[in-house]
Amino acid sequence: MDSDAKLNILTEALAAAGASALAIDARGDVAISTVNDAALERDVAAFVAERLDRIGDGARLVMGRAGTRLSLTVRPTDKEGGGLWVVVVREVRGAAAHAGIEWLNADEVEARYESSAYGIVEGAAAVAAPVSESYARGVPLMLEGELGAGQIEIAKRLYLDGPFADQPFVSVALDELTDRGWRHVLKSSESPLFQTGLTLCIEGWNAVGPQRLRELVSTMADTALATRCHVVLTANDMPGGSESDQAAFVTERFACAVSVAPAIAEQGAASTKVARYLEYLADAFGTAAPTLSATATKTLDAYRWPRNYLQLREVSERLYILVGAGTVDRAVAEEVLAQEDVIKTATFGAPTLESDLYILRPLADTERDIAHLVVDHLHGNRTRAAEVLGISRTTLWRLLKDDDR
Repeated sequence: MDSDAKLNILTEALAAAGASALAIDARGDVAISTVNDAALERDVAAFVAERLDRIGDGARLVMGRAGTRLSLTVRPTDKEGGGLWVVVVREVRGAAAHAGIEWLNADEVEARYESSAYGIVEGAAAVAAPVSESYARGVPLMLEGELGAGQIEIAKRLYLDGPFADQPFVSVALDELTDRGWRHVLKSSESPLFQTGLTLCIEGWNAVGPQRLRELVSTMADTALATRCHVVLTANDMPGGSESDQAAFVTERFACAVSVAPAIAEQGAASTKVARYLEYLADAFGTAAPTLSATATKTLDAYRWPRNYLQLREVSERLYILVGAGTVDRAVAEEVLAQEDVIKTATFGAPTLESDLYILRPLADTERDIAHLVVDHLHGNRTRAAEVLGISRTTLWRLLKDDDR
């Protein structure tokens, strides 16, 4: 049987399985292909070639293209002594993008981790041994802590440092799912709940109602999700520091290993973290790094940091804008922190600030700040933000328009 006949047989077999395949070399040049679409072939080859240095013995990748998701299974092979990688391409049908669900490859997770405030300040240091050990136990890991304490970033670091970085990382924000998204998660065969080998990070438990909580937990239990995937659950503490009823229920139901992400205030030396972030900004903009005066250091260290790394990014950026390569003195630090106290942490599942709302400003300004905070948290989903705030979309639009930002 000649090579053309073999290729025809392979093409028919792959087509019957809803897939196609190509083989590329280290430069991304295509050696052989059953892909009928030349543009698709080129895009897939380039996408895989960019990631060959971390694929090793093979990987499963996800690729978004023209509103669809492609599943790519990549395996190395040899042909006459030259390295080739075989890529099996399958279009995931019915897997349209859903708000709150995101599929990422290891390089994308790493890029996001390194650009996050937590990643910039903490670097790529290994997560504490007890957390890593819990992650490796084969049961879901519940990462709890204050708002913005780095739970999701810790989950990403565990994924990157662990043995499953050759499979996709999928994040599910339960508080951002639409009704259509919930149906996809609970019923679709393409839901991450019905896959194998993924690292699955699920957040936003405190926003889930009783019925959907029962449905989700039942599906996870009935399908033995934790035996097929690495499951990391994250939750924000409720006001007063307690865990939400939903998080407590899930933790008990799955006998989760539990770890608490330490708050910045608990760690102490917040000024050191601010200094690291200022150095990052200075490097990014090609300037000398600002310095912190002794009094500014004391002011930053004494602050409560209720939104932790989320707030540390905001404070550091404001300080850099105000002083450039100069010195941050106490007055500047106090000014920036006073702006932070405009909002009494009116976010979801977050501990309240010890201070009240900053009152030396019009009420309308405070309302606009709260509206922006909610919209930002929901990644621009204004319909959901209006529901959370208990106002009409027209009222929300007016609040945001008045600020014109």
